[in-house]
Amino acid sequence: MAAIQEKARQLYREIAQIPVATGGRIFRSGDGLYEVKVKWSQKDLKRGLTVTFDKSYLVRRDPGTKKLSLFNSSNFQHDATSVLLESYSTCGKFRAVLMKGKSSKMESGAEPQQFIEIWDSNNQFSSFQLSSDGSKLLYVAEKKVPDSISYFKKNNGDEDKGSEPKEMGTEYVYRQSWGEQLTTVINPIIVVLDIKTEECTVIDSPSNYSCGRARWVPDSTKELVYVGYNNEPLKLGLLYCNRKSTLFCANVDTNVSNL
Repeated sequence: MAAIQEKARQLYREIAQIPVATGGRIFRSGDGLYEVKVKWSQKDLKRGLTVTFDKSYLVRRDPGTKKLSLFNSSNFQHDATSVLLESYSTCGKFRAVLMKGKSSKMESGAEPQQFIEIWDSNNQFSSFQLSSDGSKLLYVAEKKVPDSISYFKKNNGDEDKGSEPKEMGTEYVYRQSWGEQLTTVINPIIVVLDIKTEECTVIDSPSNYSCGRARWVPDSTKELVYVGYNNEPLKLGLLYCNRKSTLFCANVDTNVSNL
């Protein structure tokens, strides 16, 4: 029975990914050419949203036969959701987008979520790059810190059974940041997202370095390079200070970083 239910869920996931046309407009683009903008609707099961986007098609009308033929179509659609960052693969067929939105399950007034967590406001650590074939996305994220709970808070057993364990009494522990407009940068890590399998690989980097500026090696989907900034003696001071840095090379398969 469980196998049948899982198969049904998987089938629904596949069907839900098929977009449905909900409207459109036709514009004259030139002599015998027309631009058709179609609005599509698609379910996003992970975010619990119905996403709408536009895609353009260029249609040519033969003056003799009056027949219409598809002349060209855009590779990318325009999503109505706010786009924070985007990256294009060198082959021109793929685009990665960092979206800002709000889940339908979130309470009203809650802060909007980012669905790939990276830094987009500084050039010291920021990375957001597709591999040459568009199969992997390389980005920098802040390492997740376990949630903290006070020594004096009673556990009423209301927490979800599947929730992550919380650390007791660490809510006021000082965590040193890089300061100087980088106050949110504390423990940056290099992450590779496999777009097909949706699996994330955290690149194993030296613990005494803060890592950023990751880039793919040209024409490679396995090797990457990144810059490591020494955390010693203090993190404070990077934007306006000449801090020692080291260039590392890493392989996604072996997950080993070398100088």
